[in-house]
Amino acid sequence: MYKAVDSIHTTTDSIDASFNVSVDHWKLAYVTLDVYGEEITPEFLPPDLKVSITDDYAVLAPDGTVANFYNIPAPGTVIHGSVLLSSELADFSVPGTFELLVKQPQYSSAASYFTVSLLLEDTGANATTIAEMETMRNSLATIDPNLRVTWAMDSRFVFDEAQRPQLQKVLEYVDLYGDEVGIVSGYPNDNYSLSQWIAEMNSWLYMYRYNALNYLHQGGTNGDSSVWLSIPDKYRPKSLSTYAINPEQAAWLKDNFQIDAFMGWAATQVNVGQLSAEGSPLMPYWAHTANPMLPAQDAATNSGNVFMNSLSIDPIGSRYTSGASRWTLHPADPYVSEMKAEPQLHLASQYLNNPYRNQNTVNYLSLVIGTNWVLRSPGLNATWQDFISRFPKDANVKVLGIHDLAEIYKTRSASSNEHSEFTLMFRGSGYTTASGENSPADLRYLWTETATERIILAKKDGDPTWSIIDFTDYSKTPVANLPYTHNGAADDISYITGRNYKLTPTAPLTSTEIERIRARLDVLNFHEEVSYQ
Repeated sequence: MYKAVDSIHTTTDSIDASFNVSVDHWKLAYVTLDVYGEEITPEFLPPDLKVSITDDYAVLAPDGTVANFYNIPAPGTVIHGSVLLSSELADFSVPGTFELLVKQPQYSSAASYFTVSLLLEDTGANATTIAEMETMRNSLATIDPNLRVTWAMDSRFVFDEAQRPQLQKVLEYVDLYGDEVGIVSGYPNDNYSLSQWIAEMNSWLYMYRYNALNYLHQGGTNGDSSVWLSIPDKYRPKSLSTYAINPEQAAWLKDNFQIDAFMGWAATQVNVGQLSAEGSPLMPYWAHTANPMLPAQDAATNSGNVFMNSLSIDPIGSRYTSGASRWTLHPADPYVSEMKAEPQLHLASQYLNNPYRNQNTVNYLSLVIGTNWVLRSPGLNATWQDFISRFPKDANVKVLGIHDLAEIYKTRSASSNEHSEFTLMFRGSGYTTASGENSPADLRYLWTETATERIILAKKDGDPTWSIIDFTDYSKTPVANLPYTHNGAADDISYITGRNYKLTPTAPLTSTEIERIRARLDVLNFHEEVSYQ
């Protein structure tokens, strides 16, 4: 005999904000009670029992599993829902309600990586000091006591004997902690022909050895391979921090200095903040032989160089505004009036709590920071200290250098972009820059990258559908070569295909592009309504 259900009692009262566990391991639990308040065991429930579960954030499926995990709201929010059990055989229809408290995120045991390049620049009174080096490294140690960072030095810094104490400090950090020596050069593609670049890099190495490892110095060897070979491996430069670089310049570094790890801004901007570049995933990627702004499509187009973006310039948290940088992690941008790091912490928390993190090849944040510039600018320093002091210390974030992360990516990606992906869902911070650009807090974005495409969706709270603001086809041929041009920021070298969120956000999508978008969203278990107009 089947028993009639008189009431429902839910036994699950919370859900994790980041939901970094598998959706298969969580389900809303409830017990059914009879008229006497006693639990009805499964064998006494009718076989035609129907269960319908709904909630006000559209997180749960009708059976109580998590359907739209990306809809889980911020910690401290209460999700309200209802349960309806019905049976024709037992002749009942019983409603019930529940509340789920969204808990602070239980971070995944898998690490996130914070890749940091600390710039050592200039000379004389303008040069980064040892005290500033210590201050910056110690501040990062509050995130990861076992950190390793890149010390990226410019030509002026390594050329002057006055910086020998700082150079010795770098070598000491390499010995003590496994830190990494790097090179910084702003706009190689704009400032140097290939022959000029070769001369610049050879002179950098020659003078670096002269001032950091003077006991190895041999006069008249500038440009000789003996300079590189004489430097112990651990003290050799392992990476380049840059804005935009030509494939020939990157190839020369790989062939002659064994540098195959690059971090900078070249992948995220066009004609914004004097940067000339477009394309590139949020994830690290093997760069294309013809253009480092694009992922290699196969073995034939793989340059063997790993590129990664610095989040100093990145479209996280706001719509693109012509002529303005996007919301960033960098303490210098956005230029908000108060000296607090609310927007930067907002960005970081969305990376760390990314609901798609378990599907990503590598989860990382990155930062190139001018050490003396930030520490000597009161506003920037105050924002940086606020960011560091409130960065979540329980998030299992490992601070690494550029080369270290490139090696991790090589292992995870199996030396190919074929299976690499990065997906991030985020929303605007609600802040406005000093120049008036606003990052609306009621706008949500889904940004997803693979080796073959970039897709960006946006949705305003309350709107019925998501709109597609970008579809960029990385597999399109021919691939444009990055030109050597002076004043290159005025030249549009975007890799524009289909719907480009910066320049043609409403361009029509082809049927093939629509099918590719649908296929990608299906892989992501993204179930919300999307407008393909």
